[in-house]
Amino acid sequence: MTSHGTYSDAIQALNSLQTNAIVLEKVRKERQRNVHLNLPTTVKYLERSGMTLEDLDTINVVHVSGTKGKGSTCAFCESILRQNGLKTGFYSSPHLVSATERIRLDGNPIDQNKFTEYFWDVYNKVCAGYPEDDRPPYFKFLTILAFNIFWREGVDVAVIEVGIGGSYDCTNIVRNPIVSGITALGLDHTSLLGNSIKDIAWHKSGIMKKGVRTYTDNHQQEAAMEVLQERAIELGAELATVPELDDYNWAGQPQVLGLYGDVQRNNASLALALAKHTMSVLFKGSLPHLGSQVLPVLKSLVVSGEESRGLKLTNWPGRTQVVDRGDVVYFLDGAHTEESMLACSTWFSQVSKLMTDAPPSGKVFKALLFNTTGDRDARSLLLPLAKLDLDLVIFCTNKSSHTVNIDQQNFTTNDRLQLGRCVEHLHTWTKLQAELKPPYLSSHHIVPAITIPCINDALLWLTHGRDPHLTPDLQSIPDNPLPIDLITADQIQLLTTGSLHLVGGVLGCLHPSIVPQSNTKQVNNTISHKESLHTSAV
Repeated sequence: MTSHGTYSDAIQALNSLQTNAIVLEKVRKERQRNVHLNLPTTVKYLERSGMTLEDLDTINVVHVSGTKGKGSTCAFCESILRQNGLKTGFYSSPHLVSATERIRLDGNPIDQNKFTEYFWDVYNKVCAGYPEDDRPPYFKFLTILAFNIFWREGVDVAVIEVGIGGSYDCTNIVRNPIVSGITALGLDHTSLLGNSIKDIAWHKSGIMKKGVRTYTDNHQQEAAMEVLQERAIELGAELATVPELDDYNWAGQPQVLGLYGDVQRNNASLALALAKHTMSVLFKGSLPHLGSQVLPVLKSLVVSGEESRGLKLTNWPGRTQVVDRGDVVYFLDGAHTEESMLACSTWFSQVSKLMTDAPPSGKVFKALLFNTTGDRDARSLLLPLAKLDLDLVIFCTNKSSHTVNIDQQNFTTNDRLQLGRCVEHLHTWTKLQAELKPPYLSSHHIVPAITIPCINDALLWLTHGRDPHLTPDLQSIPDNPLPIDLITADQIQLLTTGSLHLVGGVLGCLHPSIVPQSNTKQVNNTISHKESLHTSAV
């Protein structure tokens, strides 16, 4: 029996493939025993969908792994390739508001009708009629779906972001990528990948392929770079680092990025190398020349107008994103590693001053909405945020009782686990505040913190009617007394960070279609021009 239905039906069926929290914990404990089976089972489901590995080989793939910035690097790369006239596919995770964000065609989330059509075609072949233990889980199914869509849509090139790790990630059934990239490495997903930078590097380097060049960030830790070099030899790949962004020959082109921050300059450099290499192959030109060092460095290349425009027009929602509604300004960044949180703190500190619409004598109330997921160390993420001149911290789950968007349903956790995490965060913040002394604490005072379990409730409480786009729900607004400084402030600034799922939940509350319709613009890297910092009000 085959199934057909609406987009909503498709998302419900997709969500049924999520691993629930209890089973997921069991899977994590048994990961070493079964991790080697991930690629063979992915191939099995791919073939069940009607594609062969030979069909997959026909897709020109740019494959990117890493700990920090792999999504941004992919976004830069895809934008450059698209500005050069190529029909692009882009597979990434997680999504913020709609599952369609994970599979993009020519820079835009796939149309819901097209997603629905492809979904049921693949689902009926891969899942329908099979027992639950013989169906691919959520991410694996979406990977197979993305490959089917890119193949059938005939994209010129597909930019594929690794999910977790690399060696055993579902996307690593790609056998012959045009080029591979590895962004900055750090400790993340330690319960799955190991507790040392060498363990992490081993997994991430698993996307290297024989005879295929791999470019990597030139700021890697020494231990990580050693592993990358060893693995390149072992796997028969050619490894090279990329230069600083300033070291490219810009030939008069503006050096402006669509994403803010010094770390994005590293990602943009890697993206330029990946895009230039891809175009050299597709347009049958000479491959970018490498230096003669033991670890080759990509030689300086001329940046074309199309490449410069691609970097400038890169849009990556939920990363250094600002939604300006006058009395309330939302700052959203999905930072969830120690290094990315440092960058996020710097970004907010600098940009929030330029986004202040209150008069010089006016009062601004600055709040933080924070959560983490998985095995991330909350203290290391909260430490950079303690430097900010905040007035209040709200610890929240990634769930909203108000929004009914089934795209954001997450069965890999539960209310008890999420609420427990909020309490842990509150205790960590309280302890951190007690330990830190001026001048480390810029505010020179203890910043109070509270927990509010629901995203929508937290937003309604904090804004207390100042944002008309938020749907009033008097039954759910917490009865916590509002701080006097909040009530009398001329402007409220809210930084949301720590989890992309939390950022997505906030975006979903601000406006259901805020991400798919690309109604917001990124704050670009030239923060000297205030007019470039304001995003469109949704």
